[in-house]
Amino acid sequence: MLPNNSMIYSTVQKALRPEVDDVLPYYLEGKMLESALDFIAFLRAEKMKPGWVGVHNAWRSNGKGKPLCYVRLGREWVRDTKNVKWVVVLYLDCIDDYINKINIENLQDIVWNDLHYCGDRDCANGCSPGETKTILGKEFSGLCPIFYNRVNFVNPDESAIRNMVSLLRLERDARKRKKA
Repeated sequence: MLPNNSMIYSTVQKALRPEVDDVLPYYLEGKMLESALDFIAFLRAEKMKPGWVGVHNAWRSNGKGKPLCYVRLGREWVRDTKNVKWVVVLYLDCIDDYINKINIENLQDIVWNDLHYCGDRDCANGCSPGETKTILGKEFSGLCPIFYNRVNFVNPDESAIRNMVSLLRLERDARKRKKA
């Protein structure tokens, strides 16, 4: 198990720069652990290997030099939420380029339900109360003007992971097309 003092563990992580699969068993178990390990295997197989980002319990996968997703462990990453074991944050910078595919695959609710609002834990930009933005044809108020393109999945199950995989592939492919 993890040491009681998380700062000690943070120092150890800084020295070791651990792989996410080595730390996952300290936070997850059973089916949730199995699903998380499968997701990490997907990232690696798709050449989106998550690397430790220098922050306690955080790993990032990049696409074309910009973040595609973060994997974060522990509840300190989500404000006012109990029982958070892990969070995956997708960066959908090119979402407007694949709106039709999102609609065809019925992923719009997934995006809409997990948007990044002002006041979220990692939104410390002084931008509250947020802005009104249109995402996939629907208007939302209170979205962070800087991070509105982030979609947060808290304790994703197998179904959520399938949706994350679909969105990640769409985002990655859109970025490749833009760079081509």
